Amino acid sequence: MGLFRHRSLGRQVISYIIIGVAQVMVDWLCFVALTAWGMPVAPANVIARVLAALLGFSVNGTITFQSQLRAALLVRFMIVWIPLTLANTLAVSALGMLGGLHFAWLVKPVIDGLTAIASFLVARHWVFRIRHQSSARPKDSVPHTEEG
Repeated sequence: MGLFRHRSLGRQVISYIIIGVAQVMVDWLCFVALTAWGMPVAPANVIARVLAALLGFSVNGTITFQSQLRAALLVRFMIVWIPLTLANTLAVSALGMLGGLHFAWLVKPVIDGLTAIASFLVARHWVFRIRHQSSARPKDSVPHTEEG
C-alpha cells in the first residue's frame, strides 16, 4: 500500500505543478495588467490572487485532490488562503517599494512559487484531506490488546 501512496503523491505533485503554472500565469498577467493601468501593487496583487484562487480551488480540488467541492472545503481553503495572500502581498509590496514596479513584476512569480509550496502541503493534509482506505478503521472497531 505504501507504493500506492507514493504514486498518489507523485500524481498530486505533478497535477498541482501543472495547474499551479496556469494559476501563476493568470495571477501574474492580471497583476501586471492592473499595475500597468495604475492600480497600486497591494490591491492588484489581491485581485490577481483571487482570480488565481478561483481557478486553483476548483481545479485542484476536483482533479489534483479528487474531492467533491463543498462549502466546508471552501471555508478551509479561505482559512489558508487569507494569511498566505497577506504574506504574499506584503512580500510583493515590500519588494516593489524597494526595487520598483518592474522589479515587483519579476519577483512576483518567485514569491508565488514559494507560497504554492506551503499551500500544497496544507491543501493536501487539511483542506482536501485524503484518507487512504488502509489507514481508515471503522468507528466501532476497537484495537485488540491481550492482557498478560
